[in-house]
Amino acid sequence: MLAHKGFDGVIQGATLSDLIQMECLALSTRAVRVAGSGTSGRLFFTGGQVVHAEVGELKGEVALFEMLRWATGSFTIEEGVRPIEESIQRDWHNLLLEAAHHADEGTVTLPGSVVPLPPPKSTADLMNEAFNDSEVVHAAHFSEDGTLLASKGEDPESLQCTFAYVVQLLRHVGTSLGAENLKEINLLAPEQKALCLVDEKATTVMITTPKANFTNLAKKLA
Repeated sequence: MLAHKGFDGVIQGATLSDLIQMECLALSTRAVRVAGSGTSGRLFFTGGQVVHAEVGELKGEVALFEMLRWATGSFTIEEGVRPIEESIQRDWHNLLLEAAHHADEGTVTLPGSVVPLPPPKSTADLMNEAFNDSEVVHAAHFSEDGTLLASKGEDPESLQCTFAYVVQLLRHVGTSLGAENLKEINLLAPEQKALCLVDEKATTVMITTPKANFTNLAKKLA
């Protein structure tokens, strides 16, 4: 049996995420065998995208996320090796962002064990997490048809009516300027700020203190 061309390696101080970024930015088309946590798996790259992963009986994103949990390991580059299937469709940026998100939440995996990813948070959970931020004073989340879905503070109906009008007005202005896809509105005042996030199904508005971090609040709703 012919051995695959390539090399073995350990990148000191780097993570598997770093290796994936390097392979994708280099537009690689090849396989990488990864050993760690008492087992091994394989990643397949095509044109700078992760298209398949496998660890034991695990395949696809589940296998990729399992390998990304390993704290240490080594790798072997395998040129000319192609996947028998393409089980991963998402862009590599999104995959690494999701893996980092789960790592920030403190997901722990014992060596050699396989822990399924936690289920995604519901819209209600995301709203509660954002609205419970100490810097959020008033908030409202409402659908395109005007149904109030979640709120915080006094008189959320007035807040909803005000920003429903603001959103429609700015959509009209945006259309006339060739910028139809309104996504976010930031309003600043000496004593308060307002963040309004818009998508095709609903609008979320939060009135905050001047200290609020809009970037963090938006991430909680992502």
